[in-house]
Amino acid sequence: MKHVHIWVFYISLLIGFQSLLAQQAEERVVISDSLGVKEKTPLALRFGIDLSNLGRSRLSEDYNGFETVADLRVGENFYLATEIGRIETTKQVESVNFTSSGTYYKLGFDYNMFENWEGMDNQVTIGLRFASSSHELLLNSYTILDRTRFWPSSDFPITSGYATGVRPNLNAQWFEVVVGFKVQLIKNTYMGMSFRLNRLIDDKLPENFDNVFIPGFNKKTEDNNFGASLNYSLTYRIPFTKK
Repeated sequence: MKHVHIWVFYISLLIGFQSLLAQQAEERVVISDSLGVKEKTPLALRFGIDLSNLGRSRLSEDYNGFETVADLRVGENFYLATEIGRIETTKQVESVNFTSSGTYYKLGFDYNMFENWEGMDNQVTIGLRFASSSHELLLNSYTILDRTRFWPSSDFPITSGYATGVRPNLNAQWFEVVVGFKVQLIKNTYMGMSFRLNRLIDDKLPENFDNVFIPGFNKKTEDNNFGASLNYSLTYRIPFTKK
């Protein structure tokens, strides 16, 4: 009887020791799996061009523009973004004909709100930009409004003399709220579209005139400091390191 108790004790001790080893092994697997599943977010630089400016330049003789776009992925859904461009356009506003030309840059960020399926890499983003332009305005001609017809030649545009000529060293600053999306066409190549709502902060006015068109901001009116634009982009991504 004494031997039976001893064997029962040994068997119980062996079962308990095996259970303890199995539990520790399971804990090690769980810890290893939890550490292995979490993937590092790769940094990636994406750059390209704005297709809307190129299209308008081809379709209109009075418009010439070019814009480069880029963003840097610094988090799982966070991107630093920038746009740099140059625009020259000639417009007729009521009785005035003018040319506005200059460069601009925009700096800000985009946040991706889209949850991709496995194997997809698309984005639906919301973002913010601070923008600044450096431009000049050339008043080409204007027509004097004469309702009395006192001057026989009042309907002919004035192309030289008083008020015509260049207004250099102009600038403007504004904010943009950006909503857009990017779709991956093939690996690392994306087509995008963004809608931008602009709010003018400050601008240097030309002498005896106004900033009717600001490169990068687009049309501006005397009583309205808001603007809007729609952009199309084609970009290529270069992953270059691990976070």
